[in-house]
Amino acid sequence: MNDKAQLHTLEGLAAALLMTLTILTITQSAMIITPQNELVMDVQLKQIASDALTVLDSAPEATIRNDLTECIASWDENEASLDSNNLEMLDYELSYLLPDILYNVNIAYVNATTQLTDKKVIVNGAPTENAVVARRLVSLSNSTVSSSGGEWNIADDELLIVEVRLTAWRV
Repeated sequence: MNDKAQLHTLEGLAAALLMTLTILTITQSAMIITPQNELVMDVQLKQIASDALTVLDSAPEATIRNDLTECIASWDENEASLDSNNLEMLDYELSYLLPDILYNVNIAYVNATTQLTDKKVIVNGAPTENAVVARRLVSLSNSTVSSSGGEWNIADDELLIVEVRLTAWRV
C-alpha cells in the first residue's frame, strides 16, 4: 500500500483549513469604512436645491404661476427694503418645492457701472455649517422686465445675466 495519496489529501485539507482561518481572522479584525452619512446628505440636499431652481426655470406655465425668470424680472433693484422686493411668488414656490428645508436666496449681477452687485432677496435665517449652494443663471431683457413689472435698468439692446443663488440647509 502506498500512503502518499492519503498524505497529500490530509496536507490539502490542512492547507484549506489554514487559508480559511486566515481569511476569517482578517475579515473579522478589519474595519470596513463606509461613506460618511453627512456627505451623502449634503449631495442629496444640493441636488434637491438645484432641481428646485431647474423646475422653477423650465416648468410649463400651467404648472406654476411665475417661472424663475419672471420672478427675478419683477424685482425692483432700487428697492431698499428686502421685505418689499416683489419676490413673494418665488418664496412661495420655493417653500412648496423645498418642504422642511430652510433657504436663503441671493442674486448677483453686474450693474451699469460694471460693479458686481450681490443682494439678499429672501432671508429665512442664518445657514448652518452643512448648508449647500445651488446656482442658476437667468437672462433678462428689457421686454421681459417690462412685461413682469420690474424696475431693472436695462437698455433696449442689452441682455443682463443674473445669477440666482439658493443656499439651503436642514435643521
